[in-house]
Amino acid sequence: MPSKEELHQGFELGDWEVLPARGLLRCGDLEEKPEPKVFQVLIALAMRDGDLVTKEELIDEVWGGRATGDESITRCVAQLRNHLGDKDRKYIETLVTRGYRLDQKVVLSAPSTAAEPAQQALAERARNQGRLWMLVGVVVATMLIAVITRMVDTTAVDSCFLDSKRVNSIAVLPFDNQSGIPADQYLVYGFKEVLVQTLHNIPTFSVMNVRDTYAGQEVREIAQLLCVDAILVGAVQRQGDTLKINFEVDHGSDGRTLASGSIKGDIEELFALQERLAVAVRDELLGDSEQQLVSSGRRPVAAAFDRYILGLYSLERRGRGLLDNLEDAIDLFEQSIEIDPGYGPAYLSLATAYALLPDYRNESLKDMHDLAIATVKQGIEVDESIRDAASAVFGFVFHKRREWTKAEEAYRQATSARLVDSNAFNWYSLMLANVGRLDDALDQALTAQKIDPSSALINSRVALSYAWLGQSEKSAEFYERANKLGASGEIHLVGGSLLLIRQGRVQEASEQAIAGISMAGGGIDWIGPVIDALGKPELTGAALAAIDSASEKGGIEPRLELFVRTLIGDVDGAIKVANRLAQPGTFYELDLLFAPEMQAFRQHPGFLDLMQDLGIKDYWDENDCEWDGTDVHCP
Repeated sequence: MPSKEELHQGFELGDWEVLPARGLLRCGDLEEKPEPKVFQVLIALAMRDGDLVTKEELIDEVWGGRATGDESITRCVAQLRNHLGDKDRKYIETLVTRGYRLDQKVVLSAPSTAAEPAQQALAERARNQGRLWMLVGVVVATMLIAVITRMVDTTAVDSCFLDSKRVNSIAVLPFDNQSGIPADQYLVYGFKEVLVQTLHNIPTFSVMNVRDTYAGQEVREIAQLLCVDAILVGAVQRQGDTLKINFEVDHGSDGRTLASGSIKGDIEELFALQERLAVAVRDELLGDSEQQLVSSGRRPVAAAFDRYILGLYSLERRGRGLLDNLEDAIDLFEQSIEIDPGYGPAYLSLATAYALLPDYRNESLKDMHDLAIATVKQGIEVDESIRDAASAVFGFVFHKRREWTKAEEAYRQATSARLVDSNAFNWYSLMLANVGRLDDALDQALTAQKIDPSSALINSRVALSYAWLGQSEKSAEFYERANKLGASGEIHLVGGSLLLIRQGRVQEASEQAIAGISMAGGGIDWIGPVIDALGKPELTGAALAAIDSASEKGGIEPRLELFVRTLIGDVDGAIKVANRLAQPGTFYELDLLFAPEMQAFRQHPGFLDLMQDLGIKDYWDENDCEWDGTDVHCP
């Protein structure tokens, strides 16, 4: 890599001659004189000659290590691009959350060591010849790339082709909280969430709401992974009652920056600020096209919007050891609606919280789901724009009511909407697993995980999906991810226990099962005898006695009881227990029934009767699915 001393003697960068000693950029008759800090940024980039320069390195080298915000760096880079005429971003590439790099090769104007005049002449001739051969090389390389591209297996590349000339889809990554005040995190989170909702109203424009920062990955890698044309990143900084938002949009095909800038306004105008940002992004990407933001023609009352984003933040953090988060979210959404009865998103989020409440609290399934449906219908009446997203709530409630075909129709509408959210895919995955469509369930879980790779819940769903398919190695990989992210819950821990049993780690399996079932408030006295019976069939009688005792006391959930009875060979007993799964007013997730360990249960003559009682047989018939005696196959 060139040294600073070598660069100060002059160098070439694409079409430009750079003369640091004179502070000059020259391209033919055109001359540009950047300000000193802008030139220092260029030198820092040139010293790496195409390698990454982090923002921290720029602060050290250009600002002498003094604290400075991203805005100063962004401004200098933007000015440098302007001087270079880098409208198409051929010279400088942005690497999201990391820094910048040059996309053009640095060619020194002077040799790196002292040379005799004759040697200098030879070196100059060599450089001229080198440029000629470089041109020839580029042409040949382009031809070779075209040929090789046709020869190689293109299945992976073609799975997500990114056109460098268009932007019809964008992924919005989490915004940074630059104020350093934890209490402001809800503002940052809520601003980004509502920005996504606003952007998705651009006709024919798809928006992906991403909850992972993908730290350390390049724009092109992220875009290829998410299969989107562009990546939007941003930062929110609060200074008293003023908010400042910086943003940058980079193209996924080559990482070039399509748009960047900042907006500032009063915190009371938070909704207006995110709307201004959405319009700025729209204008930068689409220009003066006919595509316009579609809105209800009104803005929410500021206080209602503040309650709403506080509620979003609480809802996102439900189940993280703070027991009142879900109730807090419901209270905040209700306050938002009371302040502004016409704000649709508050109804949608309130309906989601109602629908989830029975899963987290001992609330009536029917009452809460009826309330969720009534709330979301009321929201659609006042704000039609939430209809597609509301399909996920309908799907969730139909799923819990065992109306499988209606649930699937709703989930399909939600997962094909322009505004994509991981929850809809996650719920759809669970519904498909409930009706035995394990491969399709895994596909939906992996899609959710791709959108939201930092979700403990979704990584657990992927782990369970692989476990039910018998792919223990992949299941273990995602269990490890989920555990590191803080996954918990009875079914997660019981599924993990099953995986440990497959691996022969019986003692660990017992400990994990005890932890999971204790968490759910169940009895644990039967676990030891069952684990013992798995290794010693002669102990099956004692295990069954322990299960019977726990069942009489209500200390073991029916779904779990039929599973462990099948494990130790009591399939007839498991079928009798299974009849409790179809009782009115109750709901149990049924994906466990399709695990490899449950094959004997599925081959029992009573299994299809159970599927009929649960409405699953009707779903199979409606969707032309075939039962082969062990597994179901659907077109």
